[in-house]
Amino acid sequence: PVHAASPNYPAVMLVKHNFPRHLVIQAQVTNNSARTLADVAFVIAESSDEALVPTMEMPLKTVNPGATGSVWCVLAASPQRLDGAAFLTCELRFTVLEVDAATGTPLSFSEGANVATGFGRTYVEELQDIEVRHTEFG
Repeated sequence: PVHAASPNYPAVMLVKHNFPRHLVIQAQVTNNSARTLADVAFVIAESSDEALVPTMEMPLKTVNPGATGSVWCVLAASPQRLDGAAFLTCELRFTVLEVDAATGTPLSFSEGANVATGFGRTYVEELQDIEVRHTEFG
């Protein structure tokens, strides 16, 4: 894993899926805490090369305690423009929800939105940088 679990942070394993003109990064997030994670997103905070440009993120609304889910980021790639290796600075963003002590269920979500409504604490966790080389594209 690129980030080992702790009481407040989930374990994360990154998997690269290379296509001729795209790179899809899957972040497998395992919630080892007793609280629900909400608005879980994998974000490319910075690319060292303009040949790799984030175009889409696919977050998860929740990851329950003990569960594993995947979040995704799609990058447009111009492998022929890559000079050697590019480095991607990666982050996992999520909210740890407060739960009802009697039922164990999350306290609240705002309906129709992907934002928890103040009933938890939001984290931005830096992950290990990802190295990408032009030879990885088919």
